Amino acid sequence: MRFALCLEGKMSYLVLARKWRPQTFADVVGQNPITQALQNAIATKRVAHAYLFAGPRGVGKTSVARILAKALNCQEGPTPHPCDRCGFCQEIRDGISVDVLEIDGASNRGINEIRELRENVKYLPSKNKYKIYIIDEVHMLTPEAFNALLKTLEEPPPHVIFVFATTEPHKIPLTILSRCQRYDFKRIPSASILEQLKKIAAREGMEIGDPGLHLIARQAQGSMRDAQSLLDQVLSFSGPKVSEEEVIEALGIIDRKILHETIQSLAEGEGERLLRIVEEVYTFGYDLKEFCGEVAQLLRDLLVLKLLPRGPQEASGLIDLPEEEIRDLAVQAEKFSREEVHSLFRALLAAHEETARSAFPRLILEMTLTRLARRKPVLSVEEVLEKLRVMEERLLAGGKIAAPAPSLPAAPPTVERAAVPDELEEEEEKAEEVPEAAGTLEEPGGETAAGLSGRSQESWREFISFAKKKKPPFASLLEHGQPLILEESRLEVGYPRKSFYLERMQETDNLNFLENLSREFFKRNLKVKVTGVSAEALPRGPVPESPGEKKNSKREKEEEALNHPLVRDAIHVFGGRVVEIKNR
Repeated sequence: MRFALCLEGKMSYLVLARKWRPQTFADVVGQNPITQALQNAIATKRVAHAYLFAGPRGVGKTSVARILAKALNCQEGPTPHPCDRCGFCQEIRDGISVDVLEIDGASNRGINEIRELRENVKYLPSKNKYKIYIIDEVHMLTPEAFNALLKTLEEPPPHVIFVFATTEPHKIPLTILSRCQRYDFKRIPSASILEQLKKIAAREGMEIGDPGLHLIARQAQGSMRDAQSLLDQVLSFSGPKVSEEEVIEALGIIDRKILHETIQSLAEGEGERLLRIVEEVYTFGYDLKEFCGEVAQLLRDLLVLKLLPRGPQEASGLIDLPEEEIRDLAVQAEKFSREEVHSLFRALLAAHEETARSAFPRLILEMTLTRLARRKPVLSVEEVLEKLRVMEERLLAGGKIAAPAPSLPAAPPTVERAAVPDELEEEEEKAEEVPEAAGTLEEPGGETAAGLSGRSQESWREFISFAKKKKPPFASLLEHGQPLILEESRLEVGYPRKSFYLERMQETDNLNFLENLSREFFKRNLKVKVTGVSAEALPRGPVPESPGEKKNSKREKEEEALNHPLVRDAIHVFGGRVVEIKNR
């Protein structure tokens, strides 16, 4: 049986990455410092005998090596501006020049290949001025091959120039590095890639909008060759007219709308919607690890917007997104604090690592996102200190206690009651008892603290209980004083001279509140006075309580302290709880 292969004609299509490969120094995108240095070296006749071009893939290392070969061997050269029209330039561009040899370091890595190279460098160029060896992926050479190259590399013939290209310069021996001029190629900025893609699309007759080109530029991650290959792939998928949706489908990348919807759901705490997003991403076949990384990247952009004083206007160069998407993201940024963005980022970064090595990546992502949707507010250290300062001022001033801040979650229904050591309990009980020998303070026309009638003592205790319901901190101040006079039209309360409680009670606001409170409780106008007296003149202890009140006073005080708004706020600010202190 005979087989015949008939070719209607040779394939004439050239992929965009080859068709749009730079042919002069001016065509190179994103590597201006390097191209300028090489042009200056040629112009001043300071061309080195060995160069090392290091950098990521697809950023122009081999292309610049070819352009350097053109510049040195051009019919008009050596010149910083090769003509790209003469026979020498054409042969180098087509890869058929006998004096410009491109060697793949991965497949010619042994000592025998390098020995052959050493023998060939002795011969003069066949047609050109220089014989140029371009060794790609030079880090793949064996140690023996590198050693064989050392002497030739250090003192090559004057007509030989070496150009090494590598993506992993750290694998090259220092003895080789020290014999080369090193140039580090950088990743090409997305903005530069975007401009080049626009030029290519226009020349190729493609209709594709900026959002679609921006997706391609982002996906290329700084590699011009990758960007051109992706554009070629999209063109093959959709034809000359390309929509953003077709770019997403052709490249298999995550729809940006889903990412923004995830951020919005996190801001609004919509756990159910987050589960549906994970379901959609999983069903479509996206890599959940990549999805998690994209959301984390978007959170990084959120933080950048919050750090910029002027917002989206200053985002150029810091956020690799179209202007319209940056404006939408700025709206979402208002819903988060910086601390919340940091907390979300850390959680998603941990989830990214877990999904990469787990057999259940979907479960991990679902649990992480729903937990973040129910997150508690995250306060900065400055905010916590400010809240504590406000609490302290309210407590000391005896001012009005505001409700807990709306940003704090509601207090738990119960807290554990702190236990007081037995020794302290006995001392408190003794302090609550009023010795029978307590001295009396006589005031004309009134009853003293020790001489108050049982009815008046009961009225004072009820007055303090009434104050606790109205304003607990103020009632605390009252409990540290002693009623000196309590009659039909007068109320005088005594405190030790120069004491903190006397100073607080003599403030205008507290005196006015005491007068209003007494009027409301006693149902009559009383002339209120707060007096400073010597400690010896005051009764030794508070007004006696009835047996029933005395029995429960300690527990009531503990419950009152634990349920005080300031204590509840402090528990929530620090995320703590009340614990019992056991005797040792």
